[in-house]
Amino acid sequence: MDLLEFAYDYFEDRAHAAALIRQRRPFALGLLGALAGGVSLFTALGGGLFFLPASWPSLFLLLLIQTALVFLLTAVLHQLLDMTGARGDAGALFVHLGLSELSWLAAAPAVLIARALFPHSTWPVWLAFLSVGAWSLSLKARGLRDEYGVGEGRAWLTLGLPYLAAGAFGGLSMTLALVALIVKAFAS
Repeated sequence: MDLLEFAYDYFEDRAHAAALIRQRRPFALGLLGALAGGVSLFTALGGGLFFLPASWPSLFLLLLIQTALVFLLTAVLHQLLDMTGARGDAGALFVHLGLSELSWLAAAPAVLIARALFPHSTWPVWLAFLSVGAWSLSLKARGLRDEYGVGEGRAWLTLGLPYLAAGAFGGLSMTLALVALIVKAFAS
């Protein structure tokens, strides 16, 4: 299987790519897609994470987080779809989700173009990130539809549930931390 031909098929000939993924299950290709997307995301962020400076350990940490999140998302989505009666293969879903991270390869050029066109404004950079993120989510939903044979609405709903749960958990954690700080401030 030629790597560039398969990547082209993934973006342009979805039925052929889905059949190849089901037939061959190229796990290394899914992992490579997730890692390539992580490297591009690291580059688009300016070579550093929000809480770490630009360095090799920061890059490796981002790649580790990216890979772990793809594995976790695969497990959660497969479990959700399996519990609701949809049948599919978790290994093929991992490949679909890993390859959907290839969309982040467009993040670095999009950020560079946004910064060149609007050098004194940050909203175009955020808009570029949101656009690439939406494209990545649409490729993930497409992978769910292709692998599990669910409709578009069900794919988006299933895909949104882990993100909503993570957002609710983060919001609850922030609320509890804020309440603890307020109680501590008034207790003194």
